[in-house]
Amino acid sequence: MKQNSQGKSAKGDFSLVGFCYQYFRWIGKPLSRLFSKAKIEDALQDAAIRIYPEAYFSLVGFLLLLSVIITLPLVLVFEAPFLLPLPLIVLFLGYGIPKITRIDRANKLDLEVPFAGAYISVMATGGLSPYASLKRLKTCPLLPNICKVIEDIEMDVEVKGYDPTTAMEKSAKNLPSRDYRDLMLGYASTVRTGGDVVHYLRVRTETMFKDLALKVKAFGERANLLMESYVTLSILMTLTLTILFMTSMSFQEFWGGELTSDTFQIYSYFLVPGVAMIFLFASDSQQVSQPVSEWRQYKAFIATLPITVLLLLVMFVPFAAPEMTLPFAGPFVDFITWLRITIGLSFGYEAGLGMGMSLIVTAAFGVIAHSYFTRSHSGIEHEVTNFMRDLTETRKTGASPERCLDVLSDRDYGRFTDTLRTASRQIRWGLPFKTIYSTVKSKINSWLALINVYLLVDAIEVGGGTPETLETLTHFSEELSTLEKEKRESMRPLLIMPYIGAGILIVSTLILLVFSSSILDAYAHQSIPFPQVVTLILPPLMVQVFFTGLVTGKLSSGITSSGFKHSLILMVLGIVLIPLAAYLTLPFAGGA
Repeated sequence: MKQNSQGKSAKGDFSLVGFCYQYFRWIGKPLSRLFSKAKIEDALQDAAIRIYPEAYFSLVGFLLLLSVIITLPLVLVFEAPFLLPLPLIVLFLGYGIPKITRIDRANKLDLEVPFAGAYISVMATGGLSPYASLKRLKTCPLLPNICKVIEDIEMDVEVKGYDPTTAMEKSAKNLPSRDYRDLMLGYASTVRTGGDVVHYLRVRTETMFKDLALKVKAFGERANLLMESYVTLSILMTLTLTILFMTSMSFQEFWGGELTSDTFQIYSYFLVPGVAMIFLFASDSQQVSQPVSEWRQYKAFIATLPITVLLLLVMFVPFAAPEMTLPFAGPFVDFITWLRITIGLSFGYEAGLGMGMSLIVTAAFGVIAHSYFTRSHSGIEHEVTNFMRDLTETRKTGASPERCLDVLSDRDYGRFTDTLRTASRQIRWGLPFKTIYSTVKSKINSWLALINVYLLVDAIEVGGGTPETLETLTHFSEELSTLEKEKRESMRPLLIMPYIGAGILIVSTLILLVFSSSILDAYAHQSIPFPQVVTLILPPLMVQVFFTGLVTGKLSSGITSSGFKHSLILMVLGIVLIPLAAYLTLPFAGGA
């Protein structure tokens, strides 16, 4: 009956999944049996993917068939056998996506649960039950995954008639988060045995924050390993491809070789960025990241990509593919030629310089977008924590929360000062605390600062902001500040590695190219067309350096957009190192 109802739903829905289930079920059925239907069903449920397993594998089968139809003509027409594994990759991704999504959801829940526990603990000190606290928390946009869980709990209570404790216990058993399961099952046990619920919530939340601190430290070690692996792999992979390509070019009269110019460019422009994307994904899946991300800088960066494409067409393409030169590219071509002559390089470096200058402008756009949309939360978490400690101590004197805020608005809290003074004026005008929080949210986009302010506002509304409640809240805020500080300290040593790796990559590749050319000419009487080879090899190096900056930013700060700064610096460093590497090759450059 379950399958039939799901099938009717899929057929009646004009979505892609419904279409695939209706017409490609003949592929979905054997695939679901092949990949163990029961395990995939559990993975889909844990990942909150509400699709019947057979319908899901019908979608996978459709994509598999589509990839085969696309891949075979490409392999036959362009003689690209390396594309043959593409259908297998599609099949592997179809099997792995539910499991990856489940792990990702578990990680996000594990991050949000300590903050939800802190909220419930703070509300409990104000006299609110955990279920009532969860209902209030349901409207909090800062904990999106917890909000979805609360919606399911509320449905069990309001619609199915479960008592709150049983509903919370049931949700814990059906979620992949161990921290959430331990919190809710422990709460249910404490309620049934008549224990001190407030004490349990506080102790359990402190334990979860300590575990979160351990996760932050563990990620610091994993980030070091990821960075070392990426730098090592990128250098070895690039040098290996370069050596194979130069060997193929040198002995093409006697041995055709498999690494032609076309295949080398495919590997360089797709494999190298692909490896960087894999490391970006690995970093995102391993690190402790904030539940709510800022996307405006990425949207602004994407809006500037047409400029990047235009720059590539007028500064890179005229040297890499002269037959595709645009009519108005003359001034840009002259600029790159002038730059090459000015820094003392021989003919052939223009394509690399054009790629480098284009990516420098691209990285500059990314830096501007990142700085503009994230400047309001730089260091503000620490200031908010200081404010909450001062508020707690002032409240202990007996002053009302409103009076405490008015007194503290005269103090200097850095970037938070103007926001605090605005909130103080709104309190004097008699505006509700939710309105005041909305004002703060419009001025601050730091997730850590906002979750602290949200907890503070609700604590004052529910419990009157008693000293005990504020002390609990401040304690958790200081825990958060300590976690963020430890994270920054653990990431700091990583920053030097990519700069050294990028320098080694550019200098060693160019030296190897010139040295190999001289050796082949002296002993094998074979020559490498130096300008042609540099035109092919140098631009991919600049692309790789650009992506190295993105990986560095992601590993060091957890935000990919912060990598634009490193990409910009690394690109400028690359432009500087190119003439330096050319100078170092003069003793054995020969005729190159």
